[in-house]
Amino acid sequence: MDDLAGDLEQGRWPEPTCTAEETALHLALREAPDYLDDIEVGEFAAHQGLPVHRDDYDFGGCRDLSFQDTDVLMLYSPAHDGIEDPGGDANRQFGIGDLRAAAWFEPFQNVTPRDPGRGFRR
Repeated sequence: MDDLAGDLEQGRWPEPTCTAEETALHLALREAPDYLDDIEVGEFAAHQGLPVHRDDYDFGGCRDLSFQDTDVLMLYSPAHDGIEDPGGDANRQFGIGDLRAAAWFEPFQNVTPRDPGRGFRR
């Protein structure tokens, strides 16, 4: 989550580089509308200074633009039990890749990976 937040702080579009980041961004976009309903006026002050855009708060549009696919969401559906295994029939048929927990931090092959020396918050 820190890497995605860092992307935004540096004025870049948050581009997930691995399954873990992709999952974090899905969760953030799912929770964002409720968060806006819950924040206090004082907490919103810093946000008020940003330029207004007609697409502000279009979280559906953000979801459409933020992900290459939504394969990872199948992990949360009982109907897709076992889809995480790259050796499974359904996984191979749809070309999903390795969604097992041990592979969540492996960089996607079609994006620039994060700098491994960037450090981590502990």
